[in-house]
Amino acid sequence: MLEMNATPGATSGGQQNPAPLPVAAIVLAAGRATRMGRLKQVMPCGGEPMVRRVAATCLAAGLGPVWVVTGYGAPEVEAVLAGLPGVRLAHNPDYAAGQASSLIAGIRAVMAGGQQAAAVLLADQPFVRPRTVARLAQLALTPGVLAAAALYGPGKPGPPCVVRRPVWPAFLELEGDRGGRAVLLSLGRALRTLPIDAGELRDVDEPVDPAGEPPGPAGVPGTAPGKPLPPAPG
Repeated sequence: MLEMNATPGATSGGQQNPAPLPVAAIVLAAGRATRMGRLKQVMPCGGEPMVRRVAATCLAAGLGPVWVVTGYGAPEVEAVLAGLPGVRLAHNPDYAAGQASSLIAGIRAVMAGGQQAAAVLLADQPFVRPRTVARLAQLALTPGVLAAAALYGPGKPGPPCVVRRPVWPAFLELEGDRGGRAVLLSLGRALRTLPIDAGELRDVDEPVDPAGEPPGPAGVPGTAPGKPLPPAPG
């Protein structure tokens, strides 16, 4: 496990972070991106590599440390994260076994810290806003709540999500290409869901405009207002 070096308190854009929340972050960036045909985690989006943008979103939301789980193309992913404060690396040598192995690697990494909860984000969802992540964290920290997740449809919670420490061991039991939806649904009323604009939840499976801007109220380029949400990972 490695930690990136940078000036404390600054995001990739030079902005100061808000007051920190007792929440770590896990960014899953280990996949082969077979549908894209190239290492999409490092492709430019909004002026910076996709995975760096997601990690910076976590920092801007007040989360930390931010654990980026690497696998396929790890040297390239690590290179584009250089200089971000509070970013640490957890390598998953079993990334080919499916998303569950990367989620497990991230959970094991955060377990050594003292944070009360951990956010889970995907490296190919670069349009998620810091305020959305912060809102999920606040919901998850509400008394009586064990997790908060984006809502993709009835009974379909998914990333980004924030899970409290008592839930973490359940993620260690996952196998194959399963995400954490089954674990989230098992929480019943202890799970809070948050409707989020479809543009924010858009995952990138095709090249994007390198100068693309974050989605506004009407969505993102190529995403019409009112377009259905993408399928929920996991």
